[in-house]
Parts: sequence; structure tokens; C-alpha cells
Amino acid sequence: MFKKMFFTVGLLCAAAACWGQVSVISVTDEDKHSRKEDFTHTFEYYIMPAGKQTGPAGKCQATRIGRRWFATAAHCVKTACQNGCTIQMDLLEQPVSALARVTHTAQKPAVFVPPGFSEDKMVKNDFALIRLDLDRAPQTYYRRPAGKRKYNLGISRAAFAAFLEKNRTAKSQYNHILSPEFPPLVLFDDGDYEIDRKLSVISIFDGKRELKPNPYPVYYVRALGFAYTGNFGIRKGMSGSGVMANTGELIGIISANLTSIRWTNKKNAKTEEYFMFPVFNREIASFMESVMGSDYYKLDWKDAYPSFVRKTRNKNTQVVEAVNWANEHHTVK
Repeated sequence: MFKKMFFTVGLLCAAAACWGQVSVISVTDEDKHSRKEDFTHTFEYYIMPAGKQTGPAGKCQATRIGRRWFATAAHCVKTACQNGCTIQMDLLEQPVSALARVTHTAQKPAVFVPPGFSEDKMVKNDFALIRLDLDRAPQTYYRRPAGKRKYNLGISRAAFAAFLEKNRTAKSQYNHILSPEFPPLVLFDDGDYEIDRKLSVISIFDGKRELKPNPYPVYYVRALGFAYTGNFGIRKGMSGSGVMANTGELIGIISANLTSIRWTNKKNAKTEEYFMFPVFNREIASFMESVMGSDYYKLDWKDAYPSFVRKTRNKNTQVVEAVNWANEHHTVK
């Protein structure tokens, strides 16, 4: 018996267990999504709440799923955008970059959060949509800090165009962004599953991208509404980044991590850290359909079962207890 137990939970401005039936079939496809260069649809963005005069209020990531739609984490935008906000999407991993801008207001909404999302609950429905059409959005251009200069330097559109002409890689990246290929989305049904794919995410900070592959098993628990695995480097500022399968499909969106600590006595403690993310289940898909309208039917959907998951029996009561404890005590921040 454990004499003492507590859990600490943190959203990543940004695991649950599988019990009962859980779902894996062997992956034979070659890895189509295993390098940081493959994450051309994931971007860093900054949030400026209405009325704020200087500097962004927060930074998250977003994954482009359609020509004018980005998926992100609800906890990134719900509070920051409740009275209006401006989203600035950073487009290039280059010394010079472009910021695509969209303003969200009650009269002209651009940020959409599921009605079932609550900041007092762990991860469930922690999903949001940003409507941002890169073909029409106004853009500003800047140089990143260099040398002794510690701040961004705004430049003209002509200077940005000149940079692209001199830099083939940057020009290729920018053209690909304007004419993108969107990842297929994996739709989960009502089962409990083990995911049979190698998963990875991209970390973006100040335009620098770092690939983070997941070495741990991944489980989806329908009762909790999200998937979990061991934490493989997820941290604050990465929320909203796409959780990608090695075969190129988008499985879910980064949401949170959870640290679980148990004591067998005063001197001996065991610490485990989990990464949790919402997947595209039927509840989230229904929300997307209601917001996106006809654009929803242009998305490329693939069923999770049986191609991406397998049913098995696995029970991790520690994670379930941790999530339930966090929900009851409202420790999510």
C-alpha cells in the first residue's frame, strides 16, 4: 500500500491508462514523416489579446489542416482571445521571416473552441481551430536577432522578396507554404486502443525547429477522451503542435504533461512523467464539421481501426487516478 500520493499537472502553453479493450498492426510503410523538414504544415504563433499594447501574451504552435484552417490547443487561445485577439503566424525557419496576421472578434470570429472544453479538466477537448487564409492574410516581415542585436527588425516587403531571391531554400519553403499539402487526419471510434505507429512532434522556438521522436507505447482511452505516452521532451510553448505518425498522418494535438509522484515511505519516491494529447475522436470531429462547414468535407480522413491501432488489454490505474485527482482538485493551469 502507498502511504502518500500526489500529482502535479501542467498545461504546456502551452496519460492516462488504457483499460478494457485497447488497439496495433505492423507498420510496413516506409517512414514518410521522420525528419524535421517533413513538418512543413506546423508553425509557431503569437497571441496578442485585444487592448494589449506591447508584446505577445503567449506563444503556441499550430498545425495547418486545410487551406484556411489551423488546429491548435484550446487552452492556448480560450482565455487570451475571449475578448478578442490577434494571431500572428510565423511562417519561415529562416533569418528572415513573415508573420501572417488574423484578428479575432465577436463580430468576425477567427478562433473557435469546442463548447465541451473546460480549463478545469485535463486535456479532454483541448482542441481549437484558427481560421487563417494565408492567400489573403496581411503579412509583415522581419529579421530575427543577429549579432549584438537582441530584437526583431522589421523590414519591407521588397526587402523580404529580395531575401527570397537570394536564398533558394527560403524561397522553396515559402512557395511550399503557399501551395501546401495537408496531412490526412486519423479518426478514432469508440474503442480503447494502443496506437501502432512511431509518433513524433516538432518543437519550434524563435524559428528554430527540433524533431522529437517518441520511444514509448501510446494509448488512447475513450473514457478520458485523449491519448497518453511517456513524456519525450514536451514542454511549455509546444502546445498545438501536431502529433504525427511516421507514415504522414496527423493523430492529435499537443496538450499537456503530467508528473506523478508516489511514496512507499518518506525516503523512497517514484516519479513518472506523461505526455497527453487529444485525438480526432467523434466529438472533436463533430465540432470541426460545425465550424468548418464545406471545408470539413475536403479533409482527408482515415479510420484509426484497424489500420493504425490494435485492441489489447492494458490497465494503468496510476495515470487514471492522477487525471481524476487533478480534475477533482482543479490543479490544471
